[in-house]
Amino acid sequence: MSWAAVGFDLVVGAAMLAVACNVQDSAWRVHGYLADNVGVNRLLTPITVQLTCGVLAAVMAGQVIIALT
Repeated sequence: MSWAAVGFDLVVGAAMLAVACNVQDSAWRVHGYLADNVGVNRLLTPITVQLTCGVLAAVMAGQVIIALT
């Protein structure tokens, strides 16, 4: 894996972790942006946004750890 891919995974993982921890109500902002679109289900709540971003942050962290070993 190239260093650019590792850097990308670090940046995206940090952003996903910020949403998962709801820094500055980021989960509510993502929810508000997506809720205005047609076809978005009522199951899209800030909690589901936080859980999804938390899982993605864990996956990105795993990819970085694997790439650095």
